[in-house]
Amino acid sequence: MNRTLRTALFAAAAAALALGGYAAMRAKQPAPKSASAAAATPVAEFLQDDLVIVAPAGLDRTLPLTGSLTPFNEATVKAKVAGELVAVAVREGESVTQGQVLARVDTTEVQARVAARQAEVEAAKAQLVWAGKNRDQQKALLDKAFISQSAFDNVQSNYDVAAAKLRAAEAELVVASKSLGDAVLVAPFAGMVSQRHAQPGERVALDARVASVVDLSRLQLEAAVPPAAIGQVRVGQPLSLRVEGFGEREFAGRIERINPSATPGSRSISVYAVIENREGVLRGGMFAQGALTLAKVDGALAIPASAVREEIGQTFVYAIVEGLVKRRNVRIGAADAAGRVQVIEGLAAGDRIVRVNLGSLREGMAARLAGPAPSAAAKP
Repeated sequence: MNRTLRTALFAAAAAALALGGYAAMRAKQPAPKSASAAAATPVAEFLQDDLVIVAPAGLDRTLPLTGSLTPFNEATVKAKVAGELVAVAVREGESVTQGQVLARVDTTEVQARVAARQAEVEAAKAQLVWAGKNRDQQKALLDKAFISQSAFDNVQSNYDVAAAKLRAAEAELVVASKSLGDAVLVAPFAGMVSQRHAQPGERVALDARVASVVDLSRLQLEAAVPPAAIGQVRVGQPLSLRVEGFGEREFAGRIERINPSATPGSRSISVYAVIENREGVLRGGMFAQGALTLAKVDGALAIPASAVREEIGQTFVYAIVEGLVKRRNVRIGAADAAGRVQVIEGLAAGDRIVRVNLGSLREGMAARLAGPAPSAAAKP
């Protein structure tokens, strides 16, 4: 074999060895993932408002109450004597003080009755004077035995009848004189005129409505409480209210009375709350929604109620753990007025959970956070 042939065989052998080593190295390296396999792994991307961090916070246990506001004091002023209204001094919306004149009834008829009763009193007095003189004369005759005891007793009886007639006439005069004062209608307390029922010149009957007065310095809310919660309601408990037409403004009140009996049918129990209205901005008949504070829990693990889900009798939330979506079963308490619930077990401070139902979340999905860190659960 010549030198040229040996050189060619050596070169071919070297090439074969090199090709075999490269193939072995390729066999040891893992095969790259295909594009379809990478696309099959779902990834959930969350914004900063989609997640909350569980943290201890103060939690108020509340009971929702709704109802209409009514004036704590209201009265309808009625005519105490029949007659023509000669004046009505107030109109709707005007403020009045206690004892202020609201209306006047014509006193012509009343004065005539007073005069008649006065005349009856004078006549009764005259009859009593005559009966008294006659009795004294008969008493002198009885003492001298000129008349019998029976005759004197008859005279004494006439005197007693005359005295009784005088007392009756004086009593009727008092009633007639009072009617003279009742012709002037006054406000029973300080407040505002809510309605004027009669106009000047109208003839009103006895007990006819003339004007209605309300005191808006204090308002009352009557609300129904379920029997299961009435045991937690006590007189003096604070109450916060939002009234229709005042947006997010809150008004403070307190429970003043609790009805001792349940309402037939619903079995609910009425409670009565008083709201101070010194500024006079609230009006009777407005609709109010409130929350009665039953208890305060300090350091509670509070999360938004929107984060809690229920499925097949289990209550759970979705948490983000090591970049994956994990389902955490939880036991929760009652919600507060801010829409938060207390987590009794199932979560710990610092856990990150999904705030709201984002749709098709599943156990084990990859999670990616976009934007700044999420806010704490104490600030839902």
